[in-house]
Amino acid sequence: MFKTVRIRVTAAAFIVAALVTLVPVTQAQEINPRRMTLPNENLAKEAYLTVPPGGLVAAFSYEYEILEDAFTKQEASANSNNSFTLNNTLALDLTYGLSPNVTLNAIIPYKYVYNTHREDSALVAGTPGVFFDSRRGSQGLGDVMLMSYLKLSVGDLLRFGDEYYPEGNDGYDQYIDEGERLYAGRRQGAVFSLALGVRLPTGRTDVVGDDGTRLPDDLQLGTGTMDPIFGLLYHHRYYRLGWGLSALGRVSSQENIHHYQWGNEALGAAYVSYRVNKNLEWVNQVNGNLWERDQLNGAPVTSRGGSILYYTPSLIYVGSRSATFQASAEIPIYRNFNESQLSSDYIINIRTTFLFD
Repeated sequence: MFKTVRIRVTAAAFIVAALVTLVPVTQAQEINPRRMTLPNENLAKEAYLTVPPGGLVAAFSYEYEILEDAFTKQEASANSNNSFTLNNTLALDLTYGLSPNVTLNAIIPYKYVYNTHREDSALVAGTPGVFFDSRRGSQGLGDVMLMSYLKLSVGDLLRFGDEYYPEGNDGYDQYIDEGERLYAGRRQGAVFSLALGVRLPTGRTDVVGDDGTRLPDDLQLGTGTMDPIFGLLYHHRYYRLGWGLSALGRVSSQENIHHYQWGNEALGAAYVSYRVNKNLEWVNQVNGNLWERDQLNGAPVTSRGGSILYYTPSLIYVGSRSATFQASAEIPIYRNFNESQLSSDYIINIRTTFLFD
């Protein structure tokens, strides 16, 4: 599916280029940052905490990201190789309410990664160089994540997500429109949760290109290691308003069989939401990602790791009690990478959920 197109000049030019060993080879920028496939959506976190016992929430999401903007540290730089990487992720997200205080979650991603760049083999004054337009990529199952969310009982003063007020009680606001009261969201107190999970090595790490050589690790489908995930989450809903905080992290446990070890990763988010009417909710979120530098054979890898901060507006349409539709756009407002890396101006995520009681 992925082919390599090679454009050659004259044989003499090729020989001259091959003999020139002192001329540096132009390197393509690394295609970081990588995404951990942790739940980034704001109200989705509420779903993980408030699924009723015995209830099952099935969510389908699609994420689109194209990395084509080169950055050196915090500054934009030239994309010297005209390279870009396209990341597409289709995920099945299942959440089950085991008890009033425990929910279980599984995220099963299918990934499609496509990368193209130009490599100049030599730059000789007055002599046309030899260059290769390389197209490569992989597709298939990524690393599956299994999560558990444990509600923390911190006192009788806090109400948890399963203690909703019944319809018609004072848990609804008194907004009147032509004699009919509009639904403004159930009132509930603060919800705290401890998140514990693991990222499984289900994604392949041995995908090869058309030339038979193994693709770079950042183009593989998985990490090749079993890594623990932990975090804390909090959210609060009161009438039309909702707000929350979350912090999640993945600890890189070891090298994979190719002696590559991914750096530790962390994700933090803060959001506030407003229920416009019975069917529409507007959400504003700020979320940040932090990647430590990777290692190969125990040595740090250049152009790996960094930090990025996103502003993420979302719209959520509530079709009924059992179905929702969410559209989000992650827009970077701060980027700071190690060495030179590719980044994106936006990440689009579309998500729909269904509740089965």
